[in-house]
Amino acid sequence: MKFANLATAAVFAAFLAAPIGSLALLGPHEWAEKIVTAEELGSPQLYGADDRYRDDVARRLVSNSPVGMDAISAKNSLDFKVFGFVNTPAVISGERGWLFFKPGFQDGQCMSDREAGVMLGQIEALRTIARGAGFDFRMSVSPDKEVVYPEKLGPAAEAAAGCKILSSRKWREMAKARGSSVIDHFEVMDHDFTDDLLYYKTDTHWNDLGKIKAFGQLVEEFTGRKVSGTAIPSKTVNQITDSPRNLLRIYHTEKRNIYDKYIEMNFPPVSKYKISGAIIIHDSFYGVSRDLVSRVFLEPVLFAYESSGIRRNFRDNLANSPRLVLANTVERSLERRLRTDLSWNGAVGKAFIEANEAVARECSMSNTPQDGLTLRNMTELAPGDFKAGADPQILVDLPDDGRPCVRILFETTARQPTFIYLPVRNPVNKIGRYTGGFSVMLSNEPGERDFWIVLPEDFAGTTLRIDPIAANGPVSRLKIQSGFLPSIETAAR
Repeated sequence: MKFANLATAAVFAAFLAAPIGSLALLGPHEWAEKIVTAEELGSPQLYGADDRYRDDVARRLVSNSPVGMDAISAKNSLDFKVFGFVNTPAVISGERGWLFFKPGFQDGQCMSDREAGVMLGQIEALRTIARGAGFDFRMSVSPDKEVVYPEKLGPAAEAAAGCKILSSRKWREMAKARGSSVIDHFEVMDHDFTDDLLYYKTDTHWNDLGKIKAFGQLVEEFTGRKVSGTAIPSKTVNQITDSPRNLLRIYHTEKRNIYDKYIEMNFPPVSKYKISGAIIIHDSFYGVSRDLVSRVFLEPVLFAYESSGIRRNFRDNLANSPRLVLANTVERSLERRLRTDLSWNGAVGKAFIEANEAVARECSMSNTPQDGLTLRNMTELAPGDFKAGADPQILVDLPDDGRPCVRILFETTARQPTFIYLPVRNPVNKIGRYTGGFSVMLSNEPGERDFWIVLPEDFAGTTLRIDPIAANGPVSRLKIQSGFLPSIETAAR
């Protein structure tokens, strides 16, 4: 081993002597996370040329040891409680003791019109596929604290937030103009400077009053019952908040108002208004609101995002014919949810496609008439066999009755996904006949592709667009069939 490597190892060992000593004597601190294993300490990577592995091990050893954790806690406590200002990768101070979750600012990046449109379009596409299969899908969004209280950011946090507030306004204005089905909890978070707070000053989540407003909105949305009256706290307690404890490693408490009597009166545990047949996908905002979830919904099935449970069990629960799938997310995670579990490759998106296909296979199909088909950028080589050029498209006129169904069958050697673009019907959507996001992404596997889809009855008489591949490849043995199922109301009768 080279002398330089030995010297590096010696310096590294000396630096870690105190943390390792405290770990050996006292064990990991109670707040320790991702504890370093013996295998990691014995890895040859520890002496390698790449500093990243060594830096990660050192950071975790120091931060998880009693000595290291106490040092972190002392520094942050001094900054927050004495100097009144902290600025770490995770937390930044706002006005008068307010703390904001820095990653939620998303590096101050600005959301483009296209990004907002694709995001909203995907939500409506998920709902369309769900409604075709016979259940409803709704997305609810819990606003970030800085969106509800931008006046509390202060100069430093406002600078770090960058475009966050403008981006928040952008997608909400677009959602309103498009008639989006998103349940935006921001709409009930209005407040005056004299009002009781809706979020904790030093926690990323809403408080009890914020929860009450959000779940009152759900009750009115799904049952028509308006939760009214002034919420007056029954008592006040001290609450340990998450940003100081989890992110700064210090203890800090805030006053928490409890609204027991108001909740018992307006959200009784036994009520004819309870929402039944619901699957709820949630993050920590509905997680900290479990009591109200159980009071508003009747025996809901709950799934946490990015959990093993949603990957293993969501599809089976969807097969039990729920009336509603409600997916809630905090605003800062909305785009990520749509790229992961709620994407067409994710656990929820895949399950929606499978449920929709199962219903579509009940359709009585026949070959779509030639005058109901338009092929673009596709050269016919023989009956049913085509060479696709740039941006190939198949436009299919849907039946005028019931819930229209379409089957698309073809073969290709191209490893490119098939997209189904849903027709934009709302006249306020001045965004063209088809738009990014309001689409369904299907398989990209070479070979035979056989897709079945059924749409809600309000799509009857419209024109579906199918992009069999992205560009420049064979599309062989093409067959397009269509039909319809009775509307939900007719089938029920």
